[in-house]
Amino acid sequence: MYTLWLMPDKDAYQKLSKLIVELSTSHDTPQFEPHVTLLSGITDDLHVAIQKTQELANSCTPVSATLTRIEFLELFYRCLFFCTNKSEDLMQARTLSEEIFEHTKISPFIPHVSFLYGSLPVFQKEAIIGDLGDAFFMDFRLSSLRLVKTQRTPEYWEFIEEFDL
Repeated sequence: MYTLWLMPDKDAYQKLSKLIVELSTSHDTPQFEPHVTLLSGITDDLHVAIQKTQELANSCTPVSATLTRIEFLELFYRCLFFCTNKSEDLMQARTLSEEIFEHTKISPFIPHVSFLYGSLPVFQKEAIIGDLGDAFFMDFRLSSLRLVKTQRTPEYWEFIEEFDL
């Protein structure tokens, strides 16, 4: 299975990546790259998935994003995450990705940047949120589209191809 990630610009990537590494190290959880998942559950053959990803990237421009608040769920991959605004260009990229990949029967699109995967008790999540405050609320650009093989757990995820928007 493949997933499309929108990748943050260099400055946002470095800042978010540092946070992910620090928190995953201190909480013994998986490390991963900061990203906004644009579309998941892609089951096309690899060659077709790459071709469609390139078509999508050629049809999109860099996407503006703003980290607006921190939330958590009782889900491994949404243990702690920053919500992002639903900018017009982001929502257009999502709609276009669904059209190109003929993939619309999935859960609602909730744009976000996860920064901790795992299963932590609520009090720990709340403490992390309190420590972070609004230090990571920022505007940035999502300037490339990455195709990632996302089977199993993060340590097995495989970078396939990346295209500039």
